Amino acid sequence: MSIRWIRNVMVDGHRATLEIMLGVSKIADKCYVRIDNGRELWFTPNEDSRKTILRQGTELLQSQMQGKKILSTNGSEFTWN
Repeated sequence: MSIRWIRNVMVDGHRATLEIMLGVSKIADKCYVRIDNGRELWFTPNEDSRKTILRQGTELLQSQMQGKKILSTNGSEFTWN
């Protein structure tokens, strides 16, 4: 069973969903990030820890969102944790 980190945000004034999937059979297999219904960007984690996988996933998402204004759905600054 997979574990998902999902956050609903506002990107440049439009609603969006950010997702990180952590494994299927074990936490470090089949990991990916996705923005809304976009394509899945698969990655191989450096370690088998949830914290490390989430950090790698958020770094990938941040690189995909570079130059965009990202806010929480209530209009406050979005934090990546």
